[in-house]
Amino acid sequence: LQELSRVEAGQFSLDRKPLSVADLLSGAVESLKTRFDKKGVALTITCEDGLPSIQADRDRLLQVLQNLMDNALRFTPKDGRVTVTARKSGQSIQISVEDNGAGIESKHLPFIFERFYRADQSRSRVGGAGSGIGLTISKTLVEAHGGSIWAESGGKGKGSCFTLSLPLDG
Repeated sequence: LQELSRVEAGQFSLDRKPLSVADLLSGAVESLKTRFDKKGVALTITCEDGLPSIQADRDRLLQVLQNLMDNALRFTPKDGRVTVTARKSGQSIQISVEDNGAGIESKHLPFIFERFYRADQSRSRVGGAGSGIGLTISKTLVEAHGGSIWAESGGKGKGSCFTLSLPLDG
């Protein structure tokens, strides 16, 4: 909660440096690969060749990607898959984390980044869901980089895709 309060109040700084998107994805995967293997969920990374570097805070974007990947792992069953993709789109870099897990009903999508919001109210922290602040923190950090983040899903049981878009001129 302290982290959320600091982030929402803008009481953090970004240490922007040239950052290779491929290196960023590599760092995010390295920290979570063992958990994916242990659960039996396939993790695939696809990074478009020749992506330009972005001006960004590596640690903060790692925090965002690790949260998105951790959520995908949490809501994807054994033998499922999570795919992380990075590509250039216009004057931005888009990074998507897509899974074939539980999915999100369309009525929940507009609220998914609100603090403490849980699409499945029956889940508790004990049952495996988090505190409902990770996506709020992620959104704030992405927006601090001048970017945007959104979620898409075909509905319950049809997986979900979280995409962040970061400007190249950062």
